[in-house]
Amino acid sequence: MKRTVIITGGTKGLGRELALAFGRDGYCVIAFYATDTVAAENLQVAFTAEKINGAILQHDVTTENPAIWNHPEIQQADHLTLIHNACAPFAPVPMHQLVWNDFENNFTVAVKGGWLCSQALIRLMLKRGGGTMINILTAAVEGLPPKGFGAYAVAKHALRGLTLSLASEYAPRGVRVFSASPGFMNTPLTEQWDARLRTAIQSAAHTTVPSEAARRVLELANDATTPGRGEDYPLQQISR
Repeated sequence: MKRTVIITGGTKGLGRELALAFGRDGYCVIAFYATDTVAAENLQVAFTAEKINGAILQHDVTTENPAIWNHPEIQQADHLTLIHNACAPFAPVPMHQLVWNDFENNFTVAVKGGWLCSQALIRLMLKRGGGTMINILTAAVEGLPPKGFGAYAVAKHALRGLTLSLASEYAPRGVRVFSASPGFMNTPLTEQWDARLRTAIQSAAHTTVPSEAARRVLELANDATTPGRGEDYPLQQISR
């Protein structure tokens, strides 16, 4: 069976680890990236070294581009999996220092990006009798979020709503839809934050290792018993 996974934000951090994990498992991997060509080139080197089948494509998930979905790896796949991992760059700041554009940037990537990708693939999944959609959330959606994460947390809660709405409509038709919520991760995004802030966050919560989180997401995707009815799977306990 030809299995293809499409990963947004697929060249750095958790996205890169997801691309490698699914590729090693025999999936054809389509990794989207927005601007970082160096990260894309580095992932291509890894694909070549490990003989992973796939393509690394520059695509802004907040824009409509019908041609991007016409690749034969997508159109000819027997089973499609979408992992919406893309996240707008941000640094934690107090709520009173935010402007509306901070919320809009996070919301556009998380929700509009997830919606556009699902819109592009849902008909293909239904024609094939099923598929899998996985949205990457955050442990911050449980309880009170960390201070300074206002715009990010609001966007992830909205993405949680999109996950539930997709599951409500399409899970009964064979498309599994669920989310996964990692804790704080050391990634190129968080490495740009103030070192004192990063230390404080890590001392207060479990640190999720991206490669271990990717392994768990792969397990969930491959497990036929995963319900895919809108449930969320915490990943913050996957740490070393």
